[in-house]
Amino acid sequence: MGSLIPIGGGADGEIQNLLNTAFNASNIKIVRTKVASENLLDSDHHLHRIAYRLGTYPIGNYAGDDAKGKWFYFLKHILKTARYNGVSTTDSIKNILAYAMRHATGPDKVVRVVFRAIEGTDASRDHYVAPDNPTADPGIAGLVDTTGTLSVVLVCPRSLPDQSSPVPDQKSDVDVDSHGHIIEKPPIKIFTPQDLSPPTLSPTTRRPKGKGGYKATAKKGKAKKATKARKRR
Repeated sequence: MGSLIPIGGGADGEIQNLLNTAFNASNIKIVRTKVASENLLDSDHHLHRIAYRLGTYPIGNYAGDDAKGKWFYFLKHILKTARYNGVSTTDSIKNILAYAMRHATGPDKVVRVVFRAIEGTDASRDHYVAPDNPTADPGIAGLVDTTGTLSVVLVCPRSLPDQSSPVPDQKSDVDVDSHGHIIEKPPIKIFTPQDLSPPTLSPTTRRPKGKGGYKATAKKGKAKKATKARKRR
């Protein structure tokens, strides 16, 4: 994502693709159903934990760079304190996604959310959502185009520090309310990164492996060869 994780763009692209898939026209319906039963976007839920539950974290191998740990550190520490225009960047992100959750129908319908990061020009600023960390509906509505695509553009003023946070799991680092009671409801994992990643392609056929993929294609090819052989007889 731009200069977010400076390791050749690999993890940046992976994170962006995972986010965009989690909130595409199909999966956003699953997220909306979950938010209806557990408001993931309230003040007691935290971005790093939401990312874990949505499966929006890198799992690729990036030559010894702990991209996953950096990403969770960024969500847990850097974005938590980031402010722009007197507004919390975390609050802006949550309010934008909450807007997308609420506007499922009607003339202001949000069909999908897409994410992008760009490099800022002022390294002294915190990370923020362009243009000005919107939190109110009128400002957020301006991020939605005529196709119903809501664009979240994160401005990254500097590269991430080489610091990592542990990856959350099913039982640790869970979200709790002000009284310390766990507020997470099953299913804890809504998606995994594997759910959101493109299917692995067969090097032979360049088609997805498994059902309908390489094996099925191979069987189909054998069947065609057998038919041709019978015709030659």
